[in-house]
Amino acid sequence: MSDSKNITKRVIVDILGSPLVLMPFMAGSAAFASLFALGLKGSAAVGAVLVGLVGMIASAGTFLTKLILGKDNRVKQLIEESRNKAKFDKKKALDHFHHRLGMDGDERTEIAMQDLRSLRQAFQQLDKIAPDLNRAIVEDIQQRSEELFQQCVSSLEKTLQLWKTAESMASKTARKPILKQREKLVAEVVQTVEHMSQTLASAQGMTSRRDGDIRLQRLRSELDQSLDVAKKVEQRVDALLTGVPVQNSQQINKT
Repeated sequence: MSDSKNITKRVIVDILGSPLVLMPFMAGSAAFASLFALGLKGSAAVGAVLVGLVGMIASAGTFLTKLILGKDNRVKQLIEESRNKAKFDKKKALDHFHHRLGMDGDERTEIAMQDLRSLRQAFQQLDKIAPDLNRAIVEDIQQRSEELFQQCVSSLEKTLQLWKTAESMASKTARKPILKQREKLVAEVVQTVEHMSQTLASAQGMTSRRDGDIRLQRLRSELDQSLDVAKKVEQRVDALLTGVPVQNSQQINKT
């Protein structure tokens, strides 16, 4: 509701700022101002009043016309602009994070991130690549692949955090358990990327709906399992980073 109100306000502000609305209003205002400032009388005063009224009426008429006839198109345009900006901001944030992954000197994290972004784009196009398959199941698979993408990005963020923590420690003894946990997390992300790639290949290879529904349902279940495993691994890492026992952390997430 608040977004709708904000868009409506932006539409009104845009219309008010239009030269076709603003210029007649300014001309009318100037005419009325001159009437009092210059002390016009007689025919000059009548002329100023007429110019002022024409300007105000023209401005109001243009405003109402644009508001009534052009509001819907402008709303659609603003919504599209907002979506494009959100996409751009997300891409920019991912680009920045992708660049930061180079800090750990482990090319696996950068490669995994690149593969994840490519897989994400491919899954988004799955309904176009295989239009004859069950649309509802395909959309479920796309949703789960997006959740897996977000989960893997979160895990990669944790690997970078673990690396920074290990780097801040002076002794190998202190670094060893941190790096061991990081290694598990990296391996899990790499494995998830491989599984997502296999799932995508299987889905793209289906051409008929006759036996495709059952196979799609199986792929959806496999993605669910991968997501559950990824979440559990990250929970253990979170427990390590926050100092909360793993058992307590898992119990909290079940409630």
